[in-house]
Formats: sequence, C-alpha cells, structure tokens
Amino acid sequence: RTPSMVSSIPKTVGSWVGKVCAAKGSNCLESKCCREVGTTCYAKNSTWAACREKCDAGPDTEDSAAWVAAVAGAQKDGNAAWTCKALGPKSWGLAVKGFPSLFCFSLYMPSRYEGPIMRNQVKKNAGIFACDGYDVFAAEHDTLGTTADGVTVKAILIPKIKVGVSQDGTAGNTKLFMAVWDKVIAGGRFRNYDWTVKVDPDAVLLPWRLRTHMKPHIGKNVYIVNCNKFPGSPNFPMMYGSLEIYSKTAMEAYAAGSRKCSEQLPWKSWGEDYFMTHCMDYLHVGRVNDFSVIGDDTCTGANCADKNVASFHPFKSLKSWEACWDTANGNPLPKASEPSAPTW
Repeated sequence: RTPSMVSSIPKTVGSWVGKVCAAKGSNCLESKCCREVGTTCYAKNSTWAACREKCDAGPDTEDSAAWVAAVAGAQKDGNAAWTCKALGPKSWGLAVKGFPSLFCFSLYMPSRYEGPIMRNQVKKNAGIFACDGYDVFAAEHDTLGTTADGVTVKAILIPKIKVGVSQDGTAGNTKLFMAVWDKVIAGGRFRNYDWTVKVDPDAVLLPWRLRTHMKPHIGKNVYIVNCNKFPGSPNFPMMYGSLEIYSKTAMEAYAAGSRKCSEQLPWKSWGEDYFMTHCMDYLHVGRVNDFSVIGDDTCTGANCADKNVASFHPFKSLKSWEACWDTANGNPLPKASEPSAPTW
C-alpha cells in the first residue's frame, strides 16, 4: 500500500527516507516517495514515475524527443503522455532531526586550528553535525571521524586556490568559495532540505535554535541578512559569511544563475559574503533581516549566554569554542524520536 497523505507538518521523518525514497531524476515507481523537499512521486505510465513539485497530465515539453520516441515505441498505444497520478505523499525532505530541515556545511583547513575544532564537533555531535544533513570541504584529504549518525566524515576535495585581500581588508576568498559552491550545487543534496547553511569552522552553531528563526520563512525565495553593524552605510545591512542561510528556492536560483553572477558582477576584489549578498540581490532573491540569528564579534558582538541567538563567532581555539558551546548549550542536545518505516 502507499503511505498515507500527510496533512500536518511532522516533527521529523525516519532516516529510511534518505535510503528508500527516490532522488531527483530517478524512478520512484517502486518507492512511491521522494527525498526532495516539496516534491511528489507522479506516474508517467506503468514503467516510469518521477518526483516533481507539480505535474500536468499529457505530453511534457521537458521530455527529450529521443526519450519520448523510445517510450512511445515501447507502448502498444504509442502514448508518451504523463498520467500524473500521485503515488504517494508530498515530501518533507530529510528532516531527520527537526523541522524545518537544515543542510549545513563548512570549508576548513585540516592542518590549522580549524581541524581540531571540527574533529571536536564530530566527537560531541555538535555544530553542523547536529544538522539534518552535513558536508565538509577542504583542499587536502582528511577524515574527521564518525558522527553519532554513523557517518564517517571525509572532506570533499576542492582545488587549492590562493586567497588574497578584499576591498574592505578581509579575505578575498570569493574564487575559493565559488569552487565550494560549485561542489554543493553539483552534489545536489541541498534539494532535500528546507535550508542550506554555510558555517565557518570557528562558529558555534545550535541548529535547534536556528530552526526556530527559520520557521516563519519556510518555502520562501529568501536569504538571511544577519549584520547591521553600520546602519548608515550603503553596504549595510548585509550577510556576514560566518553564517550564511539560504532557502531551497534561493539555492535553486543560485544553481541556475551563479554563472550570470560570476560573469556580470565585479567580484574579484570582494570577499565571498559580499559577493553572495550581491549575487542573491542580482538574482532577485528576497532578503530577510534577522540580526539575532548570529552573535558575531566582527559585527556587533558575541554573547554566548544569549538564548535567542542561534550561533556565535569567532572562537579560534578549541578551549574558547568549547567554553562558548557549554555556555550556550545549558540543556542536553535534543534527541528526535525516529518514526518507523511504513509498509506498502
């Protein structure tokens, strides 16, 4: 039988969803469920079904001519049109730990101070590793350890790219992070979560608090502007790169328009966060001002005792990182109960 249609928002979904349900572009006829947020498994015919946000019965202009010809030739009635029968419920994505779901990642340098901080996060099931999904990127091979989820965390390799100085005296790291974002887009995991979050290794992130901040904006085409250090400046408010937050729709806009940004914006003297702020605006992604989503000493200060703030930055030693974590995390890490897999 098919899983029942869900009418209310669940707290979590089972980890089986990521193993059983179909990924974008694959056949969901057997599983009848989808990983990607907001998609439903729709039938084309008796042999093919796909995960889509919507489906209109009849011929589909997105089907290639060769594919249509092949399908039509294999069917007695020669019909390559979609029936668009919904085979299962709309997907909530991979919200395995909380709702809304978070896909978090960090770029780090294993041989510098960031390595021990990231390994400690794995050991404590803290920071990005308490998000629903996570990845780490580095310019050298490294294994951080095994998380509480049973995942062995290995760095996804990126090219070694020299970092200069930006126009405001910070790291001129736009080209470096373009390479990281290319890997994120190519990997496609962002499609399975409500929010994609880039986190600096020396930031202390509390994902359950971040979910509370993001709940009012689920499903919107937005990114989060998190710093208003100089209210009178034309460059503020802006997004500080220690914590960058993008909705799934914003990520889809970047996936489609990143080349446009790299070719048409004068980014070579910019820092990555300045580039991404301007790229999001250029692609007509909406802004949400949330100046309490992070407490950043490079913006207006980091008070790790502030229970409304979802992250703190920067803490560049293991001792200072742990001190902030302990101050911020007065209660044990919430444990989500996992629903069992349905049968159908």
